[in-house]
Amino acid sequence: MKSFVVKPFCATYYNPSTTKNYSNVICPPYDVINSKQLSLLRKKSPYNFSHILLADKNNYQEKGSLLKKWVKQGVLVDDEDESYYLYEQKFSVEGKTFMRFGLLSLLQMDGKGIFPHEHTLSAPKVDRKKIIKATKANLSPIFIIASKRLEEFAKVYKIYSKKKPLFEFKDSDNNPNRVWKISDKKHITELGKAINKCQLTIADGHHRFEISYDYFKKNKNKFKDLNCVLAYVTDCQNGLNIMPTHRVVTMETKDKEFFEKLDQYFKIEKVAQSGLAKKLKSYSGFNLGICKKGECYFLSLKNKSTLNKIPNKLYRELDTYLLHQLVLPLFKTKGAIEYTHSLGEAKKMAAKGKVAFILRAVPLEAVFKIASQGFRLPQKSTYFYPKVASGVTIRRFKP
Repeated sequence: MKSFVVKPFCATYYNPSTTKNYSNVICPPYDVINSKQLSLLRKKSPYNFSHILLADKNNYQEKGSLLKKWVKQGVLVDDEDESYYLYEQKFSVEGKTFMRFGLLSLLQMDGKGIFPHEHTLSAPKVDRKKIIKATKANLSPIFIIASKRLEEFAKVYKIYSKKKPLFEFKDSDNNPNRVWKISDKKHITELGKAINKCQLTIADGHHRFEISYDYFKKNKNKFKDLNCVLAYVTDCQNGLNIMPTHRVVTMETKDKEFFEKLDQYFKIEKVAQSGLAKKLKSYSGFNLGICKKGECYFLSLKNKSTLNKIPNKLYRELDTYLLHQLVLPLFKTKGAIEYTHSLGEAKKMAAKGKVAFILRAVPLEAVFKIASQGFRLPQKSTYFYPKVASGVTIRRFKP
């Protein structure tokens, strides 16, 4: 078979003959599970995947042992066929219903045409390096988007979506998810050929991509296909939904000085929370919102020439980049930036000396444009909703 950038694989997954309720064992990705959620997930089932995914007590070796134990007990099973796994998610955003589907597969990390789009943080990489070393597995897929819509994807989805799924479940937001196994060689070849023709962008999982590549370089000859990482690959569908990621900052700059500095560059308009959301959607050019002490403000740039301070014209269209380069340096802040995707939550967080900076979502076209030219966005610039769940398929490293 011709070499493709994506490959079928023998996945490890929850045993369909013994798993009564997949909703109790599947969990979100590691980086969106807080301590409260972790406790709730682990109470759902002694076999919830979060028991392996997160070493919350620095107990990494235990996670590797637990994975082996579950396979030995038959809680998890190894597929005997090299396959793709078609993964469908249905969800709602602002009252509208969407559907997204993609392939769980292996992706060649040393192949051409794979572009990251965000800078990474060091702490998550340290954690994931320890977990990959202990489990010798890709526990969660990275999220990859092909640069165009693929007819082959739609064709295969139409065929398999009429069949009984391998398994189905509801995620943490009660969204229905379904998974089918694709082991037909004709379909595998068609999909591989189609994806080979595309530029591929990492939408989510930059940390996992980097640590998987690092593990490959250090252990090249120990395992089969180690130059590949577990990936969810989708094309340009209507269901590719990017949510905004707002910033909440602890401000040391006093109120009077804070607004005086903003007034140098922005027209400041006090608005209701609902009005802020509408204005952010309707205005073009660089603008943002602010929530402070229970009040909301809409800020629009007074003079477009201010953006000339940014040498790269691509970045002049990206609110997250402009916030970090032009706005935040105006003030004295302390502590780490906090993030939320909800305007209402950001407003609540913006109390006791904190200020919430409300941003628009980054357009998908901008993500492709930035990534394809080798540039990157600030951390936490994009949030593709819904997340691809963890525990759907696992890729264990084998000799």
